[in-house]
Amino acid sequence: MTRMEYQTFRLETMPALAAPMFIIGFRGWGNALEVSAGTAAYLVETLQAVPFGHMEPDACYRYDENRPVVKIETGVMKSITPPGGSFFAIQTHAGENDLVVLVADEPSLNWYHFSRELVDLAHRLKAPGVITLGSMFDNVLHTDRVISAVTTGSDVEGQVSRQGVIPINYHGPSAIHTIILEACRKRAVSGASLWGHCPTYLQGITHHGMMLQLVRLLADMASFSVKTDALEAGWEALKTQIQKLMTDNPKLQEIMNQVRKKKREGAMQDLGQNGNEQGKVINLKDFLDP
Repeated sequence: MTRMEYQTFRLETMPALAAPMFIIGFRGWGNALEVSAGTAAYLVETLQAVPFGHMEPDACYRYDENRPVVKIETGVMKSITPPGGSFFAIQTHAGENDLVVLVADEPSLNWYHFSRELVDLAHRLKAPGVITLGSMFDNVLHTDRVISAVTTGSDVEGQVSRQGVIPINYHGPSAIHTIILEACRKRAVSGASLWGHCPTYLQGITHHGMMLQLVRLLADMASFSVKTDALEAGWEALKTQIQKLMTDNPKLQEIMNQVRKKKREGAMQDLGQNGNEQGKVINLKDFLDP
């Protein structure tokens, strides 16, 4: 396939994929407990993905907000790495959907331009759909598996509702995820944005349990198979450590009891807030074994 030229990302090669589903996970805002980017990265690592393109930093990022990372040793500059991200191609088994996965820092510039070009690439590759991933803090427990979604319409709504995903009701400032969905709608490409709800009382960890739930949901929605052993093991280890911390830490028990009370009252976190209340957050890095 002829290589396509875009301004917000660069493609080194064009993957030989058959109508791949697009899955997008951003670092930064909308990546509570590393669920969004972590889920996309897990697919890349587990399914032997091959990189074929990268974000154009000058077109997509404000360096005063997301600064390049420099490495200096004994006074000598060794390297400097701008914010960015990579496109990966995944060829799946016969009868399953191939995948294109983007793992990247969330763009801070040219959202509409980037979204149009991203959806143009999906359209040209005959993608059956585009799925963006997000995660937010909410009044939930770490054992809960709450996922909400916004879609481009009835072509995706039925599939999402069958999975027990909660439709989002929201009016407020937008994330880039909804700009991408708008670009999908204009090009008649099916789109969905899936959001994992993470407990406000946990910080400084990767929520393997929510990642596991998202991976299983994606595999069903996008029709591909993936092993989840590593996520299951990570989640079991994390649950054990949290349970031990709960036993030894009355403060955490109190916080979780407050969450249970709010759940009984039907309280849900405003999607426009991050859910971090001063004095009600425990950074597990301070307690978990190294």
